Amino acid sequence: MEQIRRYSYFEIRKKSKVVEIEPLSGMLEGEASKEFQSALAMAFYESNRHVKLELGNVKTPSIATVEKLVKYALDLREKKRVFIFSHPSLPIRKYLERFRLTEIILIL
Repeated sequence: MEQIRRYSYFEIRKKSKVVEIEPLSGMLEGEASKEFQSALAMAFYESNRHVKLELGNVKTPSIATVEKLVKYALDLREKKRVFIFSHPSLPIRKYLERFRLTEIILIL
């Protein structure tokens, strides 16, 4: 059973084993940043599912945003859950590989 919640900047789908967060705009900065943090908190506290972030239409986010996502991934890992990046841009992928963060964040 899939539940879908649509907000101003994000769409959240709850599936059987994963919560999918998909940005509706191409940015994770500014106004969308506040809603993004709320969406991540909701995915973390409301369920015990893995979290998948769809990054296919997102332009390259700032390093500060990526660092927040890494911290979030570490928090999920403590709870024995996985944070998944789906279709990240090449700079994000290189950043994660360079600092060996691919053990913390699964890349699809």
